[in-house]
Amino acid sequence: MLEHEPGYLREEDLGYLREEDFRYLTKLLLYPVESKEVDYKSAMKFEEGKDFADKLVKHILAFANSGGGHLVIGYKEQADGSLAPDPGITDEIVASYEVTRLCQYVEKYLDGQDRIKIIIFKVEFAGIKYPVIRIYRFQECPFVCTKDCASTGARGAILKAGRVYIRTEGARTLEVAIVKASPEWRQLISECRKRGKE
Repeated sequence: MLEHEPGYLREEDLGYLREEDFRYLTKLLLYPVESKEVDYKSAMKFEEGKDFADKLVKHILAFANSGGGHLVIGYKEQADGSLAPDPGITDEIVASYEVTRLCQYVEKYLDGQDRIKIIIFKVEFAGIKYPVIRIYRFQECPFVCTKDCASTGARGAILKAGRVYIRTEGARTLEVAIVKASPEWRQLISECRKRGKE
């Protein structure tokens, strides 16, 4: 069984959920491996202002800036480094992943930029539903974080104003640049595009 919330995507953006979408999402649960396009997080409730929510925003921005991808909620890293379903997943945790709420929280860190495109699927596997967040790539300009967050990780604030986050081939989320989300930033991206067409 599969449910989805189209969120800020228009019907023509979403289209119909194809059989291959269902197979791909199920495969993410059957064969969990992190990559540039897929990351797994333990069974944590989405709550605005909490460290986990800010870490999700960081990963969402990184996926959007790196061609898109999926965040699977409810899988835990084992002692041997493999990933397995987190026994702590509950209906309450799954229900906390509502696309409008998540998008609005992400947009707090994207002041004046395009809206980020996200779909949240609730994928059933072995009788348990798991939230799978699909993040689409940026449309015109990479996303720049425009606000510091209050939560902190091992290296200080989890989200920092003026930073650009990306996802690497080694399945890591990195902070790679300090810029302003400004007309000059858009101009620079436009110049890069022109050079790519020459």
